[in-house]
Amino acid sequence: MSYDNVPDDWGSYYTNCGHCGARYHMSEGGCDCDEGAAAESNRPWLQDSGYEWENGNWVRLVCTSTHTCRRNHVDGKIKTGQTYTKTTYRYICDEEGVSWLHHRKRIRK
Repeated sequence: MSYDNVPDDWGSYYTNCGHCGARYHMSEGGCDCDEGAAAESNRPWLQDSGYEWENGNWVRLVCTSTHTCRRNHVDGKIKTGQTYTKTTYRYICDEEGVSWLHHRKRIRK
């Protein structure tokens, strides 16, 4: 069996992830773990500000507040008199740097 088509550097250019220890080839661009991706992102300083890496975006809890509904919400899920919790998250896109807020409402029982 001949290995004429195998390049001379076969088996070279492998490295280990500094976070999870997994071995990967340099042509893969990095490890698949979240910590490795956060370290190799365009905005790694956001991790020091309390943001967490999630699917290519930085996410941070902004606030959580409790409210009593005074009138029915438009979506129809929360009715007058019910108590609900509103949680707000800020997302920052790693590539473009744009940010947006995501609100989540849950009825308290």
